[in-house]
Amino acid sequence: MSSFPSASTSGSGSGLGSTGQWGIGFSNTIHSEVAPCLPLPSLPVFCGATDPNLRLFDEASAGVSYRLLNRTEILTQSSRIADLLRVTDVSYLNLRDEAKPDPYSDMEPLELHNQVLQYNAEAFEYVTPGKQSHIKEQVSGGESFERKDREPSILGASGLQRDYIGDVSTSSSRKPKIKKKGGDNISSSAQPDPIEVQDATIMNFCEMLEDFCGRAEIPTDDQNDTELLSLPVADVRIVVNEIMSLRAKKLLHLVSVDILVRLLRVLDHQIHRAEGLSVDEREHLDSDRVSMVFCALESIHAALAVMAHDHMPKQLYKEEIIERVLEFSRHQITDVMSAYDPSYRALHKTSESAALEVDEDEEVDADLGSASKRRRTMKNVKVKRSAFNRVSGAVNSILQKLCTILGLLKDLLLIERLSDSCILQLVKTSFTTFLVDNVQLLQLKAIGLLSAIFYSYTQHRTYVIDEILLLLWKLPSTKRALRTYHLPDEEQRQIQMVTALLIQLVHSSANLPEALRKATSGSTILEVQIDSSYPTKCHEAATDTCCLFWTRVLQRFTSVKAQDASELKVMMENLVMDLLTTLNLPEYPASAPILEVLCVLLLQNAGPKSKDVSARSMAIDLLGTIAARLKQEAVLCGRERFWMLQELVREDSSDQSYPKDLCCVCLDGRVEKRVFMCQGCQRLFHADCLGVREHEVPNRGWNCQLCLCRNQLLVLQSYCKSHCKGDINKSHSRSESNPETSDTITKLEIVQQMLLNYLQDAVSADEMNLFVRWFYVCLWYKDDPEAQQKSMYYLARLKSKEIVRESGTISLSLTRDTVKKITLALGQNNSFSRGFDKILHLLLVSLRENSPIIRAKALRAVSIIVEVDPEVLCDKRVQLAVEGRFCDSAISVREAALELLAGILLHILMLYFVKVAERIKDTGVSVRKRAIKIIRDMCTSNTNFTESTTACIEIISRVNDDESSIQ
Repeated sequence: MSSFPSASTSGSGSGLGSTGQWGIGFSNTIHSEVAPCLPLPSLPVFCGATDPNLRLFDEASAGVSYRLLNRTEILTQSSRIADLLRVTDVSYLNLRDEAKPDPYSDMEPLELHNQVLQYNAEAFEYVTPGKQSHIKEQVSGGESFERKDREPSILGASGLQRDYIGDVSTSSSRKPKIKKKGGDNISSSAQPDPIEVQDATIMNFCEMLEDFCGRAEIPTDDQNDTELLSLPVADVRIVVNEIMSLRAKKLLHLVSVDILVRLLRVLDHQIHRAEGLSVDEREHLDSDRVSMVFCALESIHAALAVMAHDHMPKQLYKEEIIERVLEFSRHQITDVMSAYDPSYRALHKTSESAALEVDEDEEVDADLGSASKRRRTMKNVKVKRSAFNRVSGAVNSILQKLCTILGLLKDLLLIERLSDSCILQLVKTSFTTFLVDNVQLLQLKAIGLLSAIFYSYTQHRTYVIDEILLLLWKLPSTKRALRTYHLPDEEQRQIQMVTALLIQLVHSSANLPEALRKATSGSTILEVQIDSSYPTKCHEAATDTCCLFWTRVLQRFTSVKAQDASELKVMMENLVMDLLTTLNLPEYPASAPILEVLCVLLLQNAGPKSKDVSARSMAIDLLGTIAARLKQEAVLCGRERFWMLQELVREDSSDQSYPKDLCCVCLDGRVEKRVFMCQGCQRLFHADCLGVREHEVPNRGWNCQLCLCRNQLLVLQSYCKSHCKGDINKSHSRSESNPETSDTITKLEIVQQMLLNYLQDAVSADEMNLFVRWFYVCLWYKDDPEAQQKSMYYLARLKSKEIVRESGTISLSLTRDTVKKITLALGQNNSFSRGFDKILHLLLVSLRENSPIIRAKALRAVSIIVEVDPEVLCDKRVQLAVEGRFCDSAISVREAALELLAGILLHILMLYFVKVAERIKDTGVSVRKRAIKIIRDMCTSNTNFTESTTACIEIISRVNDDESSIQ
């Protein structure tokens, strides 16, 4: 719920317990991150529930429960309870005047009850169902409390409560005035003025901060200076909760800058006190060391929550405080990683032997000997598995808080420009998290942080790419293929964290306009001014990132020694397999460009002009794997009868006729399958053919996704056209008024918009999701020849939900399988899929190379493609190349060429029968065996084989063969 403070409200997906917007996806969250977000399961009996078993805590007796509800940690949640009740329907509770009296009604009203009412005067009111007058009734035993003007917010915990003890005791002991309500004497209370509520909230918050800072400051002889004391961690946590609550209400920037500067000074002192401290795993939670570290972490949380909010004054961003935050966080991350990964601790503890001591800042030489030696050394490290390796609760709590801090740091660097030294330190710290196991949540936050750096600080992109390569090389062999990044809604499909990082960096490199990123309404979106060629340049920037990464990888491959080259080849194969796993999944559009750039570079390295045989053989292996996947998806898309894919290949004609009383997709009119009519196009569909869930289809009129998106795009075009007419001074949008390009909606655009709508609705709506949608827009913009005449139209499609509100028609959400099919179909139109012929041509050319190693590699690559689609053998180019290998000088190549035909359909084998029959007399025994087996299978698999007589004669001729096994 929105009433609960979240660690990040800007959509970064950061922060423990964030109820706002998540990072890469819920599939990567864990229970410890979600649990703090869950609402209270029920109201306690003293808040009006008639069931005495409903309590905040499981206690032995009601009296104990009553007393415990006045504990300070309960009272500090009064504002949250008030916010929860404000947005909660409590009408399901039996809280009426005629209800049975509360069994504890003889007790004095709870202090918690009074404090909740201070935050929300109508917290315990409900609307009586069935009454047209919507009369609000009190739920507190038929009594309404007459309260005076709202008193300042009182936060009770440790020291913070002691100064207010007089006010609190007075409030709790004062008997409320009770007025009996008659049935005809009910009046609805007037709604409070929102401005007054806002001012009161800010005033209460400032008073709380004044009290908090006053407890930490001791006046000195110098009136301009004060000494600072340490504060209990409970007090700092209260401040964190209040700050996050005010952030959620988007009021934090209205607080006085003087009190915020004072607060940051106090928090900075708490961090400074704990510098250099580490929490030992065997240390108790109540120890002074643990308390100081937790106090510092909570202070960092509070400081970043203030600085990472929008529209904050510049006086808050002091470099000294930010650097202290980064250094303390780095130190704690290192300690946490040592606790979670014994192998990391064994390598980085200073007490280890000199053979394991390596400088973390050491740069890898040209031949990478140092890094290679370090990796091989890690294989021999023996870690003693004991109870010491089990992570303590304190370390786990620190990890959760560090995840929140990394999320807020991401928000901060998107708001305030940090120094280069801070950015470089953040990059180094984030990359170290990928070297250990069991900290997946921390790694996810590091991916988000690095993506934000890559987006905002373009001058450091080369450095980040170099760090990725260094990370790949540092990873021990046991962790290189470790796939711990779970793909959303994909069962048992994971990829490496490094691959996920690479994909997110490419998404971020598309240079989403800052104004467009912050735009939240239709008017602000259309006011974004960009050049008509800007999306094309953004696509080029993403391509440059892919080129930079793969160029560095291939350069390193050609410069290392043989042993390291084989390890690097395995790394590349793992990366390619991960990218193929994410290919044509809706959330990862960058996978195709990354693979496309790799293919372009491999085609150059594998060409006849390349002299490095090892590089050429590796390139052929990878190209064969990629080409097989492209062919597999092309075959799958060609066989698919999905109706939206059929719409893409149909001509755009308005007079197209559709069958009546039949599903227009499967043409099946069976009675047992219910059909639904679209009120837009009047076509009939089965729910499963439509790609939606049948129970979601309403009885009354609804629109299919095609009609819905067509209407949506028409509204966007009209909106853009009217906006251009009203603002003719914007030169980049003058062409939008061209009627030739404004009034035509293609079916391709409609299907594209279905995908964008799905990403806006069904996927986590954080900023990374916006980068994904922008990446799609840039891809489509590049391939649209008329795109520059409608650039504003493309921007409007990016955030169509903010511009086009609910139209009154009922739409159905597409299933994920449907969206995956749409993504697959759209992927067939991109340049990467069209590159299959180029890869196949190079592989066929490589079959005629002088080197037998290259010929064997190329033949193996062609065989992978043939396994996916045997029809490839019908291609005249493939047929000539394969038959040429039947006469190869190497026996192994001839045998491999014949293996291509194993298990192939008869109509394809007929094309090769003459050449295969000639191989029965081959000098190679294995070749003769393979040829005889193929011809025998041709005869036995089909009795109508026209060449059966010739085949039998050829087989009989080898009865007297020198090899007994052939006889």
